[in-house]
Amino acid sequence: MLTSYLVRCPFPACDWFGSLLPTQDTDSWRGSVPTTPVATFECPQCRHQWRARVQGDDVIPLPLEQQPQLVF
Repeated sequence: MLTSYLVRCPFPACDWFGSLLPTQDTDSWRGSVPTTPVATFECPQCRHQWRARVQGDDVIPLPLEQQPQLVF
């Protein structure tokens, strides 16, 4: 079963908030416990991607200055 997370887009010009599935390495998220400590998300509104640390049932966005810009 894939796990979705309640997230808020961390980019200053975007105010999107909702439930998202991780976008990369989806096989790591199929079990009841994720096998990776970091998730990547893509905002459906601004299309920016960001990474977040998995902590229990929640995710905590990593600081934007510590991750490369992943816009396509």
